[in-house]
Amino acid sequence: MKIAIGTDHAGFLYKEKIKNILQELGHEVQDFGTHSEEPVDYPLYIRPAALAVAKGQADCGIVLGGSGNGGAMVANRIQGIRCALCWNPETARLARKHNNANMLSLGARMISLKQTIEVLRTWLDTPFDRGRHLRRIQQIDSDDIPQNHRKHPSKKNAPQKAMARPDAAFPQKHDVLIAFRYIKYLEGENTLEFRVDPGLKNPTVIHVPSRKRWDSEMPAWAQDRREEIISRLKAKCSHMPCSWEEY
Repeated sequence: MKIAIGTDHAGFLYKEKIKNILQELGHEVQDFGTHSEEPVDYPLYIRPAALAVAKGQADCGIVLGGSGNGGAMVANRIQGIRCALCWNPETARLARKHNNANMLSLGARMISLKQTIEVLRTWLDTPFDRGRHLRRIQQIDSDDIPQNHRKHPSKKNAPQKAMARPDAAFPQKHDVLIAFRYIKYLEGENTLEFRVDPGLKNPTVIHVPSRKRWDSEMPAWAQDRREEIISRLKAKCSHMPCSWEEY
């Protein structure tokens, strides 16, 4: 995998250790600095790493700082980034398993190097659980909040706008973001995510819901369009040695 990494001066020494570990594991590391313990401003190094992930130039990202808070805040300002601040293997496991975090933030002054490596390995090795968590992940970047969750006391008696048909006026523009352990299909403000098992020696496996699961789990706008969407995904992934498996 391609992994972007960025840090300020507080995380520089940990960054160098992490970079060596990732390279030994066979990953390609994009190092956005900093390159010494000379004091710097962390947004200048964290933001480029996060942008590389958001643009699909890297599969995932790791950022460091003294506490890790600032790095997570900077990264999470960028659309499509889910950066988790983790301080032990359990927080790292849940960040991947439940939140599908595509970036990891570490506080170099908060935990030991040994703990940091344990967190890193857990985060890299844990797959996303999908299921009910997929719906919640999709809601992170969505402005489409269900009506019964909106609170407008002053408009309590205001007439409701008619709901548009789910299949009406689909945006023609679509794109596919290939990222860490998932592929995201984007169509206007609508998104779908598909789990990926990245292969180093073997082909990458892309998991696609069976027709029955698709009809029951996918949002209304994507139902009855399974073959169309999958064909678009395959076209975008044609450069990858991958196999497509239903579940």
